[in-house]
Amino acid sequence: MKIEEITPSSFNKLTQYFQNFIEIEETGSILFAAYHKGKLAYCNKFGLRDREEKIPIEFDDIFRFYSMTKPIVCLAALTLYEDGKFNLDDPIENFLPEFKNMKVLKSYDQKTDGFELIDTKNRITIKHLFTHTSGLSYGFYPGVPIDKLYGKEFGYVEDNRAKEVIEAIPKMEILEKFSRRLSTLPLFFEPGTRWWYGYNHEILGLLIEKLSGKKLDVFLREQIFDKLGMNDTDFYVPEEKRKRLAKPYMKKLDEVLIEVKGPISEGFNSKPKFLSGGGGLLSTLEDYLKFCIMMMNGGEWNGIRIVSSKTIEMMTSNQFSDRKTTLDMQYYEIEDPEIRKHNEGYGFGLGVIVKIADNMTRGGIGEYGWGGAADTVFKIDPSKQTITIMLSQHIPPDNNWIHPIPQDNIKISKLVYDALGI
Repeated sequence: MKIEEITPSSFNKLTQYFQNFIEIEETGSILFAAYHKGKLAYCNKFGLRDREEKIPIEFDDIFRFYSMTKPIVCLAALTLYEDGKFNLDDPIENFLPEFKNMKVLKSYDQKTDGFELIDTKNRITIKHLFTHTSGLSYGFYPGVPIDKLYGKEFGYVEDNRAKEVIEAIPKMEILEKFSRRLSTLPLFFEPGTRWWYGYNHEILGLLIEKLSGKKLDVFLREQIFDKLGMNDTDFYVPEEKRKRLAKPYMKKLDEVLIEVKGPISEGFNSKPKFLSGGGGLLSTLEDYLKFCIMMMNGGEWNGIRIVSSKTIEMMTSNQFSDRKTTLDMQYYEIEDPEIRKHNEGYGFGLGVIVKIADNMTRGGIGEYGWGGAADTVFKIDPSKQTITIMLSQHIPPDNNWIHPIPQDNIKISKLVYDALGI
């Protein structure tokens, strides 16, 4: 597959839309591709990989994909499911005994820092990890009781916990030690009863290691990357490719766009000890598009089958049969009516959000995808044979980025489908 500039006039409004983000300095660079009925319909690049040196972004530049790691790791785990290594309802304590006898946080006293724990009624299952219903958290919100405990355990001290969590990825210990440490914290809620974003896919990555006998990076390479020709996807950027790594930037309200330095910028220059199945991968537009095409093709790429079409169907189907949307599963109700409206009509599969009812986006029922912390997102719409991928490197200036379907994606969806005439 050759990634090249394709900008038909029907996409002029979309081009201007993205160009405006660069002109008002909301982000440093953007790559965007729309794939429709077996070919690239639109592919364009905007802005600079390095604003300080005025180096333009290129199609083969490398991006921090963060949570867009999750669908890849979920698919990798499902190859082991197909091999009979586990059932979705298996308790994770069968493989990771540190998760036996977990407790749930019942109450927390903010004045004294005292808390009360109760025994769980349910055990965490592998399906709970896939679907973010285990009760594990990331520690993003300092005002949430469970996240106060995560802050103490992992040293999160800033109000912008989102930035701290992604800064921690290159510095964390190996998965086995991390898992044992995580298991000492209480759960936010009874497993299987709520949806809450947490370190679920990191633990899923450790399960892959336990069940395969291979390190996560090796397993991903053998099972997915080599087969799809994803040659620039890894947990770090080797020195010979480092000049292609896009710089990360941040813009707070009414402030200038600034380069983000420190672990986010330099933390992927060598292979990390912590192979984060939830946010550790770096990749390119071409590599991730290959992954998406394979998914839309029912698990097959150029005659090579990664998983069965039945497994893809299961992964991309809503797993909450008794709930209408992930919004209903949130532990705390989202109060902003506009955000609530944007999130309506979605369920959750095994690692991806899934459209299950008509809503504000133009995608068909069954459209699925996910995003990453540095402003990356992909969507796959099987009913209309369309894939869209947007890549940037904008680090969240606060914690208001967690919502899976941000407002801009609704506008982008409309512009793409208008341009395609579908």
